[in-house]
Amino acid sequence: MPEPFERMRLLRARSGLSMRAFAARLGSPLDTRYAYYEERRFTGLLPIEVARRIAAALQPYGVEQREVLALAGLADAEIETEIATHAPAVQYIRLDVALPSAEALTRMFETMLEDEIPAARRDALARTLALRLPGALQRATASPPVPVRDKAHVRAVDAPAPATRRRPRPPGSRI
Repeated sequence: MPEPFERMRLLRARSGLSMRAFAARLGSPLDTRYAYYEERRFTGLLPIEVARRIAAALQPYGVEQREVLALAGLADAEIETEIATHAPAVQYIRLDVALPSAEALTRMFETMLEDEIPAARRDALARTLALRLPGALQRATASPPVPVRDKAHVRAVDAPAPATRRRPRPPGSRI
């Protein structure tokens, strides 16, 4: 079984973050706090508060909280209680989404608001939501949208390239 410092190093490495970047994410100076947990002299258990902070920081990178909390010496039942107690109020995920046209979004919002808002206000609100949704989703992500200039240039990823006419090869030519 790997030593505690090796397990901590492996969990952090799975996140794809360097030690310096991860320490900065924790708000901890690299040379004073976090680095200790990846050094050979770290042989004990993680303090529970440190384990909570590290688990929360690694979770968005696909490292399960239970793996970090196990380094604090918690039993399985204690880990489950700890996870349930400190479950985040909001979960963040990244999605690449292709949205339909503004007209289709407007119809969708009109249908959703049909029983909630009077017709006069519903149409205007549905149009406003349809126009603002792409920008709001963009601001919620870090990557810029991919601009699409013309429908003629848009092709499905799996669609074959259009056939082009070529002159037949002369008889006896090599490939």
